[in-house]
Amino acid sequence: MTITILCAGALARPHAATPGSAPEADAPLPTALTDGAFARAMRRARVAAHHRQATLVPAELPEETWLRERFAVDGHVAACALPARETPDVELLVRPVHLQLALDHLVLAPLASLDIGHDEAEVLAAHADALLAEEGLQLRVVTPDAWRLSAGGAASADLAALAGLLARSARMAAGRNVDAYQPSGAAARRWRQLDNLVQMAWFEHPVNVAREAAGRLPVNGLWLEGRPGRPARRPFAQVAADDPAIIGLAQRAGAREVALDAHRRGDGATEPGIDVLLAPDFWRQAVGDGDALAWANAWQRFDDWFADLLRVSPRAVDAGLALVLTGERSTLELHRARADRWKPWRRLRLDRLLRQAA
Repeated sequence: MTITILCAGALARPHAATPGSAPEADAPLPTALTDGAFARAMRRARVAAHHRQATLVPAELPEETWLRERFAVDGHVAACALPARETPDVELLVRPVHLQLALDHLVLAPLASLDIGHDEAEVLAAHADALLAEEGLQLRVVTPDAWRLSAGGAASADLAALAGLLARSARMAAGRNVDAYQPSGAAARRWRQLDNLVQMAWFEHPVNVAREAAGRLPVNGLWLEGRPGRPARRPFAQVAADDPAIIGLAQRAGAREVALDAHRRGDGATEPGIDVLLAPDFWRQAVGDGDALAWANAWQRFDDWFADLLRVSPRAVDAGLALVLTGERSTLELHRARADRWKPWRRLRLDRLLRQAA
């Protein structure tokens, strides 16, 4: 049995916003990396892999790449946030977003900053759906920040073309100039036409007028996240996660899904010999906000969570443990086997490793 813990954003330490500031100007590294339960447990671990994306604009986030490779996904990992359905029809995940006008470009606001309510989402989606229906497309709200785009009849070919685009997740593009992160491929122009249609429909819409009057960001665009991936492998028999995309991926692979807190409480017991994936989501909000102090606090929260995991499942953790830490471009994999505790010459310094890997 091996427990794998995926820590998305754990390497993406936000830095001070002052131009020229050194990393040392940020909040100090948390004690969890030097003397916490996590640091002590991983002291005899080994570095199994370290990857860094070299392309100017990567196609996906490092954790998305890791998941895609493990599950052998054909499609977009981020789009698995759509609940799995027993249908062969093509469907796409689109998200309502706010595009902020900068000096000469548009910047995508973090999804959490939009804070769209379910009623607002339903009204905006219905208005956009009335226009898209003329194109043979259908837009439906799944959750306030995740909508399903589908098609019927002759428009199915149109939707299939959109499914073939290279679409990057909104999480990846947040806070950046969107020009380099827009969907690319043969049907990119068609997507821009549809997106512009929706943007015009939402301009001065009563929902947006009310949001702006209340000091909230207007919803002024759609972000295409692509077609949900189809996994060809089931590398983990059990998956516990906070991220809807990982939950959806596990469902599609046929893995048993359990609540993440079940392991912390001790009632998420697993069968002997099975591989388990745990994906706590402590760092993502801090990384999206660029908050170095919140990122350090996220490490401390993780250390508390990890200490509880050790307390309730000591034998399971001792049998085999793998840590996958990701940043904006980097992926670091640490492995610790039962026999590693008898290797006193190995002393892994997590704080130093993090500085090097990030």
